[in-house]
Amino acid sequence: MPRAFVASALLLSLVACGGGAARIADGKSVRFRGVEFDVPASWSVQSGDDGMRLQPEGANASGMLEELYLLTGEPSLRTLDGDAVENALLQVVEQMQPGATKRSGPVARRFGDLDGRTWTWTGRSQFDKDVEIRAFAFLGDHACAVFAVGLPDVLARRSTDLDAVLGSMRRPDAGTSAATGSSGSAGSGQELAGQWIWLSNFSATNGGGSQSNTWITLQADGRYQWHHDSVSTNPNGAAWGSQDEAGAWTVSGDSITFRPDGGSPYTQSLEKRNHPQNVRDPMIVLDGKAYVTATNRRPW
Repeated sequence: MPRAFVASALLLSLVACGGGAARIADGKSVRFRGVEFDVPASWSVQSGDDGMRLQPEGANASGMLEELYLLTGEPSLRTLDGDAVENALLQVVEQMQPGATKRSGPVARRFGDLDGRTWTWTGRSQFDKDVEIRAFAFLGDHACAVFAVGLPDVLARRSTDLDAVLGSMRRPDAGTSAATGSSGSAGSGQELAGQWIWLSNFSATNGGGSQSNTWITLQADGRYQWHHDSVSTNPNGAAWGSQDEAGAWTVSGDSITFRPDGGSPYTQSLEKRNHPQNVRDPMIVLDGKAYVTATNRRPW
């Protein structure tokens, strides 16, 4: 079975719209597999080995899973024509919602500056609620897809923001530097300015699992923000937790030192690498933990 988009059950809903790419005012610029787009400033961006999760502020606030969002791609697919992309998408749909019924697709759509295809499936959740699964495919460095699973009314309420995200899709300028606009010299630490993401998922055979997400934003002015959240689920419920930290950061050689506001300084080893699979995506490795860039920047 081809890997074809099989990443996780984290999904992204984007509603198609026409016309050229339109930037989101005050949005964050994000790059994924050769495509650049904007997200609202209040959204979090979390990258992992298999894809990128976007989480709108306030999503799933009830503690129940109502909407989850992911971009992912398949390097072996270089065209949207033929049946290969739909077959790959269907594998994911069957894992997420066995027995889902196809309602539409493929339908040709325009995602900002990009040509694409859309599909829709529907099903029933284990709680006997209607579920909608939307799939949107486009070409970046290879075939990529955006998936959505959620309650139809929740996805509908998110449609205005999601239209804007999709409408901003474009090809990045090869000469564009980090979204912070920093032009600091290499080795000074300024080349690290921007947001970095670490994402971990685990699924248990009893239907439970856990997810941990960590992001760190290194500002060009020497300040940083760090955030960690985790959720674990089992057949009886779910548990959530989060932590935040802010302070100052400096780089010296192959180490980075953090000085939290009101806390004790600590130093971590620092290594710059490119992603082993998506070689255009640079990473920083802090004490052995690899964080993938969430801002537009050149490979190391």
